[in-house]
Amino acid sequence: MFLIQQRLTVKGAFWLASFAALVGGGIYLGERWVRSKAEWIPVKAQLRRFRNSEKYHPIPDPAVGFVDPPNVRQWFATTDFEYLAETDFCGFPNRMPWPSKIDLLFLGDSLILGVGVGIDRDFSRLVGRALPDGAILNLGIAGAAPNRQLRAYRKFGASFRPRLVVACIYLAADLDGQLPFDAWLNEGAKTDYNSFRLSFGDQLHPKPFWGRVQNRCFLCGKMTELALRSTGFPDRFSFPTGQEVLLDADALRFLDEGLSPQDRRLALMKDSLKEIRALAESQGAQLLVMLIPSKEETYGGASLPGVLKPVHSLEQSLREQKFSVLSLYEPLWKRGKDQPVFFTLDIHLNAYGNQVVADCLVDWLRKNRLLGADETPVKATKTWLGASRASS
Repeated sequence: MFLIQQRLTVKGAFWLASFAALVGGGIYLGERWVRSKAEWIPVKAQLRRFRNSEKYHPIPDPAVGFVDPPNVRQWFATTDFEYLAETDFCGFPNRMPWPSKIDLLFLGDSLILGVGVGIDRDFSRLVGRALPDGAILNLGIAGAAPNRQLRAYRKFGASFRPRLVVACIYLAADLDGQLPFDAWLNEGAKTDYNSFRLSFGDQLHPKPFWGRVQNRCFLCGKMTELALRSTGFPDRFSFPTGQEVLLDADALRFLDEGLSPQDRRLALMKDSLKEIRALAESQGAQLLVMLIPSKEETYGGASLPGVLKPVHSLEQSLREQKFSVLSLYEPLWKRGKDQPVFFTLDIHLNAYGNQVVADCLVDWLRKNRLLGADETPVKATKTWLGASRASS
Protein backbone atom coordinates (compact mmCIF):
# COMPACT_ATOMS: atom_id res chain seq x y z
CA MET A 1 0.00 0.00 0.00
CA PHE A 2 2.83 2.36 0.88
CA LEU A 3 4.53 1.67 -2.47
CA ILE A 4 1.31 2.42 -4.36
CA GLN A 5 0.87 5.72 -2.54
CA GLN A 6 4.51 6.61 -3.18
CA ARG A 7 4.12 5.89 -6.90
CA LEU A 8 0.97 8.04 -7.05
CA THR A 9 2.77 10.85 -5.26
CA VAL A 10 5.73 10.69 -7.63
CA LYS A 11 3.39 10.51 -10.62
CA GLY A 12 1.37 13.48 -9.37
CA ALA A 13 4.50 15.52 -8.81
CA PHE A 14 5.70 14.64 -12.32
CA TRP A 15 2.44 15.81 -13.91
CA LEU A 16 2.38 18.95 -11.74
CA ALA A 17 5.95 19.78 -12.73
CA SER A 18 5.13 19.08 -16.39
CA PHE A 19 2.08 21.34 -16.22
CA ALA A 20 4.10 24.12 -14.54
CA ALA A 21 6.83 23.79 -17.17
CA LEU A 22 4.22 23.92 -19.95
CA VAL A 23 2.56 27.03 -18.51
CA GLY A 24 5.92 28.68 -17.84
CA GLY A 25 7.13 27.90 -21.33
CA GLY A 26 3.91 29.27 -22.81
CA ILE A 27 4.26 32.48 -20.86
CA TYR A 28 7.91 32.81 -21.87
CA LEU A 29 7.16 32.27 -25.56
CA GLY A 30 4.15 34.58 -25.38
CA GLU A 31 6.23 37.29 -23.74
CA ARG A 32 8.95 36.94 -26.39
CA TRP A 33 6.36 37.15 -29.14
CA VAL A 34 4.62 40.24 -27.73
CA ARG A 35 7.93 42.04 -27.26
CA SER A 36 9.02 41.17 -30.81
CA LYS A 37 5.95 42.76 -32.43
CA ALA A 38 5.88 46.56 -32.15
CA GLU A 39 2.14 46.65 -32.83
CA TRP A 40 1.50 44.26 -29.92
CA ILE A 41 3.42 46.11 -27.23
CA PRO A 42 0.84 47.29 -24.67
CA VAL A 43 -0.11 50.96 -24.80
CA LYS A 44 0.91 51.43 -21.16
CA ALA A 45 4.36 50.05 -21.94
CA GLN A 46 4.73 52.34 -24.95
CA LEU A 47 3.76 55.41 -22.91
CA ARG A 48 6.06 54.37 -20.06
CA ARG A 49 9.01 53.89 -22.42
CA PHE A 50 8.42 57.33 -23.89
CA ARG A 51 8.23 59.00 -20.47
CA ASN A 52 11.34 57.19 -19.26
CA SER A 53 13.27 58.33 -22.33
CA GLU A 54 12.79 61.98 -21.37
CA LYS A 55 15.55 63.45 -19.25
CA TYR A 56 14.50 66.48 -17.21
CA HIS A 57 16.91 68.44 -15.04
CA PRO A 58 15.25 71.61 -13.73
CA ILE A 59 16.93 74.36 -11.70
CA PRO A 60 15.79 74.66 -8.06
CA ASP A 61 14.02 77.89 -7.15
CA PRO A 62 12.98 78.64 -3.55
CA ALA A 63 9.86 80.58 -4.60
CA VAL A 64 8.33 78.31 -7.25
CA GLY A 65 10.07 74.97 -6.60
CA PHE A 66 12.03 74.87 -9.83
CA VAL A 67 12.25 76.36 -13.30
CA ASP A 68 13.74 75.14 -16.56
CA PRO A 69 17.45 75.80 -17.15
CA PRO A 70 18.01 79.39 -18.35
CA ASN A 71 19.42 80.50 -21.71
CA VAL A 72 18.72 77.19 -23.43
CA ARG A 73 18.79 76.76 -27.18
CA GLN A 74 18.83 73.03 -27.73
CA TRP A 75 17.47 70.65 -30.33
CA PHE A 76 15.24 67.85 -29.00
CA ALA A 77 14.20 64.79 -30.99
CA THR A 78 11.84 61.99 -29.95
CA THR A 79 9.73 59.42 -31.77
CA ASP A 80 6.87 61.96 -31.62
CA PHE A 81 8.57 65.21 -32.64
CA GLU A 82 11.72 67.24 -33.05
CA TYR A 83 11.98 70.90 -32.16
CA LEU A 84 14.23 73.64 -30.87
CA ALA A 85 13.70 74.30 -27.15
CA GLU A 86 14.48 77.86 -26.05
CA THR A 87 14.39 79.61 -22.68
CA ASP A 88 15.14 83.12 -21.48
CA PHE A 89 17.49 84.20 -18.70
CA CYS A 90 15.00 83.01 -16.06
CA GLY A 91 14.18 79.65 -17.64
CA PHE A 92 10.85 80.58 -19.24
CA PRO A 93 9.85 80.06 -22.91
CA ASN A 94 10.45 83.62 -24.10
CA ARG A 95 13.04 85.21 -26.32
CA MET A 96 15.28 87.94 -25.03
CA PRO A 97 14.97 90.73 -24.25
CA TRP A 98 11.78 90.74 -22.21
CA PRO A 99 9.40 93.55 -23.21
CA SER A 100 9.44 96.61 -20.95
CA LYS A 101 5.66 96.47 -20.80
CA ILE A 102 3.29 93.56 -21.35
CA ASP A 103 -0.41 93.32 -22.12
CA LEU A 104 -0.89 89.59 -21.65
CA LEU A 105 0.66 87.32 -19.02
CA PHE A 106 0.39 83.54 -19.30
CA LEU A 107 0.60 81.25 -16.26
CA GLY A 108 0.49 77.47 -16.46
CA ASP A 109 2.33 74.18 -16.61
CA SER A 110 4.21 72.42 -19.41
CA LEU A 111 1.21 72.65 -21.75
CA ILE A 112 2.14 76.29 -22.36
CA LEU A 113 5.89 75.69 -22.81
CA GLY A 114 5.71 74.81 -26.50
CA VAL A 115 6.95 71.27 -25.88
CA GLY A 116 7.28 69.50 -29.22
CA VAL A 117 6.53 72.58 -31.33
CA GLY A 118 8.90 75.34 -30.21
CA ILE A 119 8.29 78.95 -29.24
CA ASP A 120 7.08 80.10 -32.65
CA ARG A 121 4.19 77.63 -32.75
CA ASP A 122 3.22 77.75 -29.07
CA PHE A 123 -0.29 79.18 -28.62
CA SER A 124 0.86 82.06 -26.41
CA ARG A 125 3.12 83.30 -29.19
CA LEU A 126 0.36 82.85 -31.78
CA VAL A 127 -2.01 84.94 -29.68
CA GLY A 128 0.66 87.63 -29.32
CA ARG A 129 0.71 88.02 -33.11
CA ALA A 130 -2.94 89.12 -33.03
CA LEU A 131 -2.18 91.96 -30.58
CA PRO A 132 -1.09 95.42 -31.73
CA ASP A 133 2.43 95.13 -30.31
CA GLY A 134 2.54 91.43 -29.37
CA ALA A 135 3.48 92.30 -25.79
CA ILE A 136 3.16 88.96 -23.99
CA LEU A 137 5.13 87.10 -21.33
CA ASN A 138 4.94 83.35 -20.80
CA LEU A 139 5.69 82.18 -17.24
CA GLY A 140 4.95 78.51 -17.79
CA ILE A 141 6.62 76.02 -15.42
CA ALA A 142 6.45 72.25 -15.71
CA GLY A 143 3.88 70.83 -13.29
CA ALA A 144 2.72 74.25 -12.07
CA ALA A 145 -0.73 74.08 -10.47
CA PRO A 146 -2.42 77.37 -9.45
CA ASN A 147 -0.45 77.67 -6.18
CA ARG A 148 2.88 77.71 -8.08
CA GLN A 149 1.36 79.94 -10.76
CA LEU A 150 0.51 82.48 -8.06
CA ARG A 151 4.07 82.56 -6.77
CA ALA A 152 5.47 82.83 -10.32
CA TYR A 153 3.13 85.77 -10.94
CA ARG A 154 4.28 87.51 -7.74
CA LYS A 155 7.99 86.96 -8.34
CA PHE A 156 8.34 87.39 -12.09
CA GLY A 157 5.21 88.99 -13.52
CA ALA A 158 3.56 91.45 -11.14
CA SER A 159 6.09 94.23 -11.75
CA PHE A 160 5.00 94.38 -15.42
CA ARG A 161 1.41 95.19 -14.43
CA PRO A 162 -0.18 93.19 -17.30
CA ARG A 163 -3.65 94.10 -18.50
CA LEU A 164 -4.84 90.49 -18.71
CA VAL A 165 -3.60 87.42 -16.84
CA VAL A 166 -4.42 83.99 -18.27
CA ALA A 167 -4.18 81.12 -15.77
CA CYS A 168 -4.11 77.86 -17.73
CA ILE A 169 -5.57 74.91 -15.83
CA TYR A 170 -4.72 71.35 -16.83
CA LEU A 171 -7.06 69.53 -14.48
CA ALA A 172 -5.70 66.05 -15.13
CA ALA A 173 -2.46 67.08 -13.38
CA ASP A 174 -3.32 70.25 -11.46
CA LEU A 175 -5.94 68.61 -9.26
CA ASP A 176 -3.22 66.66 -7.44
CA GLY A 177 -0.49 69.18 -8.32
CA GLN A 178 -1.56 71.55 -5.57
CA LEU A 179 -0.82 69.01 -2.84
CA PRO A 180 2.93 68.33 -3.13
CA PHE A 181 3.84 72.02 -3.45
CA ASP A 182 1.82 72.95 -0.36
CA ALA A 183 3.39 70.03 1.53
CA TRP A 184 6.88 71.08 0.40
CA LEU A 185 6.31 74.64 1.60
CA ASN A 186 4.91 73.40 4.92
CA GLU A 187 8.10 71.39 5.44
CA GLY A 188 10.20 74.49 4.95
CA ALA A 189 11.07 74.09 1.24
CA LYS A 190 14.41 72.55 2.25
CA THR A 191 14.65 69.70 -0.26
CA ASP A 192 14.78 69.42 -4.04
CA TYR A 193 11.19 70.05 -5.10
CA ASN A 194 11.23 67.98 -8.29
CA SER A 195 12.34 64.89 -6.34
CA PHE A 196 9.88 65.74 -3.57
CA ARG A 197 6.86 65.98 -5.90
CA LEU A 198 7.71 62.73 -7.72
CA SER A 199 8.04 60.87 -4.42
CA PHE A 200 4.85 62.50 -3.15
CA GLY A 201 2.99 61.34 -6.26
CA ASP A 202 4.16 57.76 -5.75
CA GLN A 203 2.86 57.84 -2.19
CA LEU A 204 -0.42 59.50 -3.20
CA HIS A 205 -1.13 56.94 -5.93
CA PRO A 206 0.80 53.75 -5.13
CA LYS A 207 0.98 51.19 -7.93
CA PRO A 208 -1.37 48.22 -7.36
CA PHE A 209 0.07 44.72 -7.52
CA TRP A 210 -1.30 43.97 -10.99
CA GLY A 211 0.02 47.28 -12.25
CA ARG A 212 3.51 46.29 -11.12
CA VAL A 213 3.10 42.90 -12.81
CA GLN A 214 2.17 44.61 -16.10
CA ASN A 215 5.31 46.76 -15.88
CA ARG A 216 7.41 43.60 -16.06
CA CYS A 217 5.21 41.31 -18.13
CA PHE A 218 4.10 42.73 -21.49
CA LEU A 219 1.97 39.63 -22.10
CA CYS A 220 -0.01 40.35 -18.94
CA GLY A 221 -0.28 43.98 -19.95
CA LYS A 222 -1.59 43.07 -23.39
CA MET A 223 -4.13 40.63 -22.00
CA THR A 224 -5.35 43.31 -19.57
CA GLU A 225 -5.52 45.86 -22.38
CA LEU A 226 -7.62 43.56 -24.58
CA ALA A 227 -9.93 42.72 -21.68
CA LEU A 228 -10.49 46.42 -20.91
CA ARG A 229 -11.01 47.22 -24.58
CA SER A 230 -13.74 44.57 -24.80
CA THR A 231 -15.64 46.42 -22.05
CA GLY A 232 -15.48 49.73 -23.95
CA PHE A 233 -12.47 51.12 -22.08
CA PRO A 234 -10.45 53.05 -24.71
CA ASP A 235 -6.67 52.87 -24.99
CA ARG A 236 -6.31 54.75 -28.29
CA PHE A 237 -8.16 56.99 -30.71
CA SER A 238 -7.71 56.46 -34.44
CA PHE A 239 -8.15 58.99 -37.24
CA PRO A 240 -9.14 58.64 -40.92
CA THR A 241 -5.55 59.52 -41.84
CA GLY A 242 -4.28 56.41 -40.06
CA GLN A 243 -2.78 58.39 -37.18
CA GLU A 244 -3.42 57.41 -33.57
CA VAL A 245 -3.35 59.01 -30.16
CA LEU A 246 -2.55 56.59 -27.33
CA LEU A 247 -4.42 57.03 -24.04
CA ASP A 248 -3.23 56.37 -20.49
CA ALA A 249 -5.57 53.89 -18.78
CA ASP A 250 -4.51 55.07 -15.32
CA ALA A 251 -5.33 58.69 -16.19
CA LEU A 252 -8.73 57.64 -17.55
CA ARG A 253 -9.47 55.65 -14.42
CA PHE A 254 -8.43 58.58 -12.19
CA LEU A 255 -10.70 61.02 -14.06
CA ASP A 256 -13.59 58.57 -14.20
CA GLU A 257 -13.70 58.54 -10.41
CA GLY A 258 -15.36 61.98 -10.58
CA LEU A 259 -14.91 65.03 -8.39
CA SER A 260 -17.08 66.03 -5.46
CA PRO A 261 -17.83 69.77 -5.09
CA GLN A 262 -16.56 69.37 -1.51
CA ASP A 263 -13.23 67.87 -2.58
CA ARG A 264 -10.36 69.52 -0.68
CA ARG A 265 -8.24 69.67 -3.82
CA LEU A 266 -10.92 71.69 -5.59
CA ALA A 267 -11.07 74.15 -2.69
CA LEU A 268 -7.27 74.57 -2.74
CA MET A 269 -7.29 75.30 -6.48
CA LYS A 270 -10.03 77.89 -6.09
CA ASP A 271 -8.22 79.56 -3.17
CA SER A 272 -5.07 79.96 -5.27
CA LEU A 273 -7.06 81.29 -8.24
CA LYS A 274 -8.79 83.79 -5.95
CA GLU A 275 -5.38 85.07 -4.84
CA ILE A 276 -4.24 85.37 -8.47
CA ARG A 277 -7.43 87.29 -9.27
CA ALA A 278 -7.00 89.58 -6.28
CA LEU A 279 -3.42 90.40 -7.31
CA ALA A 280 -4.46 91.06 -10.89
CA GLU A 281 -7.38 93.28 -9.90
CA SER A 282 -5.21 95.23 -7.45
CA GLN A 283 -3.16 96.27 -10.50
CA GLY A 284 -6.18 97.03 -12.67
CA ALA A 285 -5.93 93.77 -14.64
CA GLN A 286 -8.40 91.01 -15.40
CA LEU A 287 -8.00 87.28 -14.84
CA LEU A 288 -9.12 84.65 -17.33
CA VAL A 289 -9.10 81.00 -16.26
CA MET A 290 -8.51 78.82 -19.33
CA LEU A 291 -9.37 75.12 -19.00
CA ILE A 292 -7.19 72.90 -21.22
CA PRO A 293 -8.08 69.19 -21.45
CA SER A 294 -5.73 66.23 -21.43
CA LYS A 295 -5.77 63.92 -24.42
CA GLU A 296 -7.56 61.34 -22.23
CA GLU A 297 -10.38 63.82 -21.58
CA THR A 298 -10.46 64.89 -25.24
CA TYR A 299 -10.46 61.44 -26.82
CA GLY A 300 -11.69 59.23 -23.99
CA GLY A 301 -14.80 61.24 -23.15
CA ALA A 302 -16.80 59.80 -26.06
CA SER A 303 -16.45 56.25 -24.69
CA LEU A 304 -16.27 57.14 -20.99
CA PRO A 305 -18.41 60.24 -20.33
CA GLY A 306 -17.46 60.02 -16.66
CA VAL A 307 -13.96 61.36 -17.37
CA LEU A 308 -15.51 64.78 -18.08
CA LYS A 309 -17.36 65.03 -14.76
CA PRO A 310 -14.40 66.56 -12.85
CA VAL A 311 -14.03 69.49 -15.27
CA HIS A 312 -17.78 70.07 -15.26
CA SER A 313 -17.66 70.33 -11.45
CA LEU A 314 -14.67 72.68 -11.62
CA GLU A 315 -16.16 74.92 -14.31
CA GLN A 316 -19.49 75.20 -12.52
CA SER A 317 -17.75 76.04 -9.25
CA LEU A 318 -15.56 78.70 -10.91
CA ARG A 319 -18.50 80.36 -12.60
CA GLU A 320 -20.39 80.42 -9.30
CA GLN A 321 -17.37 82.29 -7.87
CA LYS A 322 -17.67 84.84 -10.75
CA PHE A 323 -14.46 83.81 -12.52
CA SER A 324 -14.12 84.50 -16.23
CA VAL A 325 -13.70 81.02 -17.74
CA LEU A 326 -12.77 79.86 -21.22
CA SER A 327 -13.12 76.09 -21.64
CA LEU A 328 -11.28 74.51 -24.55
CA TYR A 329 -12.77 71.05 -24.06
CA GLU A 330 -15.45 71.29 -26.73
CA PRO A 331 -13.39 73.21 -29.36
CA LEU A 332 -10.47 70.77 -29.12
CA TRP A 333 -12.82 67.80 -29.44
CA LYS A 334 -14.79 69.26 -32.36
CA ARG A 335 -11.72 70.29 -34.34
CA GLY A 336 -9.72 67.28 -33.21
CA LYS A 337 -12.07 64.49 -34.30
CA ASP A 338 -10.61 64.22 -37.79
CA GLN A 339 -7.10 65.46 -37.09
CA PRO A 340 -5.16 64.92 -33.85
CA VAL A 341 -4.59 67.90 -31.57
CA PHE A 342 -2.15 65.94 -29.37
CA PHE A 343 0.95 63.93 -30.13
CA THR A 344 0.70 60.14 -30.33
CA LEU A 345 2.70 59.37 -27.17
CA ASP A 346 3.52 62.71 -25.59
CA ILE A 347 0.85 64.42 -23.44
CA HIS A 348 1.27 67.86 -25.02
CA LEU A 349 -0.63 69.69 -27.74
CA ASN A 350 0.84 69.38 -31.21
CA ALA A 351 1.10 72.36 -33.59
CA TYR A 352 -2.50 71.98 -34.72
CA GLY A 353 -3.70 71.79 -31.11
CA ASN A 354 -1.78 74.96 -30.26
CA GLN A 355 -3.40 76.64 -33.27
CA VAL A 356 -6.89 75.65 -32.05
CA VAL A 357 -6.17 77.07 -28.59
CA ALA A 358 -4.82 80.32 -30.06
CA ASP A 359 -7.88 80.71 -32.30
CA CYS A 360 -10.24 80.25 -29.34
CA LEU A 361 -8.40 82.69 -27.11
CA VAL A 362 -8.18 85.36 -29.82
CA ASP A 363 -11.92 84.93 -30.49
CA TRP A 364 -12.54 85.44 -26.77
CA LEU A 365 -10.41 88.61 -26.76
CA ARG A 366 -12.29 89.97 -29.76
CA LYS A 367 -15.72 89.21 -28.29
CA ASN A 368 -14.75 90.90 -25.04
CA ARG A 369 -13.03 93.76 -26.90
CA LEU A 370 -9.80 93.32 -25.00
CA LEU A 371 -6.22 94.27 -25.88
CA GLY A 372 -7.16 95.49 -29.37
CA ALA A 373 -6.98 92.01 -30.90
CA ASP A 374 -7.35 92.52 -34.64
CA GLU A 375 -9.20 90.45 -37.23
CA THR A 376 -6.04 89.06 -38.81
CA PRO A 377 -6.15 85.23 -38.82
CA VAL A 378 -3.71 83.77 -36.32
CA LYS A 379 -1.16 81.67 -38.18
CA ALA A 380 2.09 80.07 -37.15
CA THR A 381 5.15 81.32 -38.97
CA LYS A 382 6.91 78.81 -41.18
CA THR A 383 10.20 78.02 -39.56
CA TRP A 384 12.79 75.27 -39.46
CA LEU A 385 12.83 75.54 -35.67
CA GLY A 386 10.17 72.93 -35.06
CA ALA A 387 8.89 69.88 -36.90
CA SER A 388 6.36 67.34 -35.69
CA ARG A 389 6.78 63.71 -36.63
CA ALA A 390 3.26 62.90 -35.55
CA SER A 391 1.10 65.75 -36.70
CA SER A 392 1.40 69.46 -37.34
